[in-house]
Amino acid sequence: MKRFAFRLERVLELRSYAVTIAEAKLGEKSAVCDRLNLSLEANARATLDGARERFRKGGNAADHRAGELYSLRLTQERERLMKALACAETEREAARIEYVKVRQAKELVSKLREREASAYYKAVSREETKTMDDLANGAHARVVASILSSESQVEGHHGIVR
Repeated sequence: MKRFAFRLERVLELRSYAVTIAEAKLGEKSAVCDRLNLSLEANARATLDGARERFRKGGNAADHRAGELYSLRLTQERERLMKALACAETEREAARIEYVKVRQAKELVSKLREREASAYYKAVSREETKTMDDLANGAHARVVASILSSESQVEGHHGIVR
């Protein structure tokens, strides 16, 4: 039996590679978003800790001023992180859309390959069945022919079988 050969195998390989690349880009963009989210969480914890420290008992005016400046810096950093996160999420969404598009293109060729392989193996199975039927019919024909030839030899003896 001849092995199945898909004529678009190279296209399928290229699309699989494109899926791998798109998946890596999506993972990279997701990692950036996760890092920014972690930084925002750390900023929120630092803001909370700074507020607790600022309003504790026994602090003087210099401590209060330093706490205010620290709070201001944390607020500016939070705004910067939120802008960066918004940009990163936009980039991640674009990478996700690209990944979905590339994956669908690969799945299209993959389904076509599966369909062609199924049709090929079905045709091969039919051919094998046909060959086996021909062999069986040939064997049956030989048996019938041998029976008929043996009957003609028997009739040559005036129909008497010994």
